[in-house]
Amino acid sequence: MKELFAGSAVALVTPFHEDGSVDYEAFRTLVNKMIDNNVQALLVNGTTAEASTLTVDEEHELLRITVELANKKIPVIAGTGSNDTMHALRESKIAKEMGADACLIVTPYYNKTSQKGLIQHFTYLADNIGLPIILYNIPGRTGLMINVDTALQLARHPMIIGMKDATGNMAYTMELLSKTRDLDFDVWSGEDGLILPMIAAGGKGVISVLSNVYPKECQQLCELALAGHNAEAQKLSYDLHDVCLGLFSDVNPICVKSALAHQGICSDHLRMPLIPTTKENQEKLFKAMEIFESKGY
Repeated sequence: MKELFAGSAVALVTPFHEDGSVDYEAFRTLVNKMIDNNVQALLVNGTTAEASTLTVDEEHELLRITVELANKKIPVIAGTGSNDTMHALRESKIAKEMGADACLIVTPYYNKTSQKGLIQHFTYLADNIGLPIILYNIPGRTGLMINVDTALQLARHPMIIGMKDATGNMAYTMELLSKTRDLDFDVWSGEDGLILPMIAAGGKGVISVLSNVYPKECQQLCELALAGHNAEAQKLSYDLHDVCLGLFSDVNPICVKSALAHQGICSDHLRMPLIPTTKENQEKLFKAMEIFESKGY
């Protein structure tokens, strides 16, 4: 199957008004900024979008806007995962009808399952959706890891094209890349702080929170690393380090929304149970952004 993307995909936030309603105009502004700054794919309704607090109608409208603005220029990935296999199937089929190019499907959470159950869950979806699937492995949120041997079995399915690896464990990543290297299966970092080592190990890029704030620089880092320009990639990665620390000093997407509000892109309003971060965290993040931008980025 044709490669979906190499480089930086942005995991889009969902802007809200003060009353908690979705700010669709601010969302349009954000998506257009991403496209103008050369991101390689758009992920809508993922973790960073606060999808767990969005209604189905809101998710569909956000996807509709994203597909419209992308206009087939870059891929649109819809977050359609669920701990209910049938719900994931229904939402994935709707995403296909609306024009999404692929689905990001998280491991089942809360009720969870066994490794055999994961194989059945993802295989059933891959057999029935009709779109490429990216596995989303984020055990810190779901409490469930996709073991390497499970991923290897799933990687042989023609519609399962890769994984967003948010384990933060490079030993896991190395084993996964080693065992799937001869398969049509790509791995993208789910951790902005690991873009450089992930690509150096053989990954294809990142599905990024950072890209909401610095889309051009995030894509530039991926391009440098993919091209083997290690010294330049290291410099940019090091320069971004404190920004990444600041963005994840509280539960995502709390701080990335603070950064976007600081840039004047959208408000920092959240949906409960998420609440604003501390003034101390904000000050550290804004200082890191100021230092980064003072270097000419």
